[in-house]
Amino acid sequence: MIKQNILDCSSHTFIIAEAGSNWKCGSVTQDLKRAKELIQVAAEAGADAVKFQTYKPETVYVQSAGTSKYLAKNGIKKDIYKIFEHHSMPYEMIPELAKYCKEEKIMFMSTPFSISDARAIDPYVQIHKVASYEINHIRLLEFLARTKKPIIISTGASTYSEIDFAVKTIRNANKKVALMQCTAKYPAPIDSLNILAIQEMKNRYDLPVGLSDHSMDPMIAPLLAVGIGATIIEKHFTLDRKLPGPDHKFALIPSELKSMINAIRSADKAKGLGKKTVLNEEKELRQFATRSLQAIKDIKKGEIFKEGYNFDVLRPGNQKRGADARFLVQINGKKSNKNIKIGHGVLLSDRIT
Repeated sequence: MIKQNILDCSSHTFIIAEAGSNWKCGSVTQDLKRAKELIQVAAEAGADAVKFQTYKPETVYVQSAGTSKYLAKNGIKKDIYKIFEHHSMPYEMIPELAKYCKEEKIMFMSTPFSISDARAIDPYVQIHKVASYEINHIRLLEFLARTKKPIIISTGASTYSEIDFAVKTIRNANKKVALMQCTAKYPAPIDSLNILAIQEMKNRYDLPVGLSDHSMDPMIAPLLAVGIGATIIEKHFTLDRKLPGPDHKFALIPSELKSMINAIRSADKAKGLGKKTVLNEEKELRQFATRSLQAIKDIKKGEIFKEGYNFDVLRPGNQKRGADARFLVQINGKKSNKNIKIGHGVLLSDRIT
């Protein structure tokens, strides 16, 4: 069992390294080797989970779906059905990859695209993920909800009525839901990421919200998202952007993935306590440098305190600290009830009231 708040922890962003279809390279043996290399890279980079995709072409597209204009622009002119057929992960690979993830101490995830896919991966995953284009797949949503496992829903190219439907469908049987702001463009231009929607969705649904980032920059969107409250970050990665396939060109290479994760971990630390307080790290200089009321000449008992003449608003350094500078008017013009040496602080208790 996973921790209850793993998807909603402000001190540790849940990072999903998205391998997608980037494991596909040749024979079954070669594919398995590539997939394990991706798992190893994600684990070494410090990701919490590595995610693949599990689908069969016959349960995704109709056979006459044709060619994607987006893919054609990127040099991939095959029929979309053929592409899905080529990149379809054999169910037999799933337990092998899940086992290797355990060895590498990283969580195994895979996005299902049908109920049969979900049945195949369910024994091996702790968290389910719903892809953006499956947000209205009612039977898949219902099946995943019945597993009682946490479910992350990507919301790329979705309206609020569609998100409402998905959340309601799952919540009928399962309260463990999180959402992901996502721009369904590959790669997604920086100005299309709509990061502030994270705040709006958090307010609307009172659920954990993260970012599935398809931009090519490893830092801007993830760090901005974490800064405004995202608790989950998902990012595609590859071994080499020059490899053939639909998801390599916009994915991070290993060094970028590691840099991104290190930056997010630092951002998590920088978030702090969530309330304004004087930190231990600030106390020494607060005492040394914050303005207080200090004697600028020897002051005798019975002498009247005069700002700028015998005391002033100064930083005390290592001298005995006086009253906070905001109490100036309560001391100015009052008589001193004791002798005070030059440099020493003037306290409220030093006045005759």
